[in-house]
Amino acid sequence: MRFEGKTALVTGASEGIGYAVAKALAGQGANVVLTARRTFPLQAAAVRLGPNVSWVSGDMAEEETARRAVERAVDAHGGLDLLVCNAGILIPGGVADQPLEVVDRLLAVNLRGTIALMSVAAPVLAGSESAAAVLVTSSIARKPAPGLGIYGATKAALHYLVPTWAAELGPLGVRVNAVCAGIVDTPGLRAAAEIVTGLEESVIATNVVKRLGQAEEVAEPILTLLDSTATPYVTGSVWDVDGGYQLGRAG
Repeated sequence: MRFEGKTALVTGASEGIGYAVAKALAGQGANVVLTARRTFPLQAAAVRLGPNVSWVSGDMAEEETARRAVERAVDAHGGLDLLVCNAGILIPGGVADQPLEVVDRLLAVNLRGTIALMSVAAPVLAGSESAAAVLVTSSIARKPAPGLGIYGATKAALHYLVPTWAAELGPLGVRVNAVCAGIVDTPGLRAAAEIVTGLEESVIATNVVKRLGQAEEVAEPILTLLDSTATPYVTGSVWDVDGGYQLGRAG
């Protein structure tokens, strides 16, 4: 029960990595606020995870969603200790071919939405003695993947911002880190694989660990970075949890 009495906000939490993180936090004693865009799956996730879990539905591209989620944590639990910025969308398409409205959408959710949430949450996190934020990025930010370039660029921007936030929020007692996730078997991946032919096979061939990742395998490093007892001296870092995707070579 290493997070007993702590309050966490997890975005993109109705499925995949976000749900796995929320489940682990709730199982270890935390009060958890979930956010996601679709109300019914989000509500169902909260019910499954138990009475110390609440939810706020909304699009993370809208600053009001971030504000309502942080307010829920404060109103229901008296503050906010832990933040997991996991919400993101993946829309496949070539860099030269992707319509600008799709580019705008990727930027709005993956980058602008994260910036908005960090801005709203930072003053509240600063009131906690064990404040920590973890961003979920992607190994595609480090290793180009044809057909996923704009998505990768939004995650690469977060890699730059993580140490910047760590430096700016450190004096307030807030640690900021990221987990750079590899290709994980989630509903989002399966949807992308229907568009990008051979996506799963290519990843498995490239990985040093010859399989896709599981959401729980990414959740545990996130919890370690959130744990002020386990990683009190770690901030501004990006941990690679990708099965060796960056090391491997297709074929």
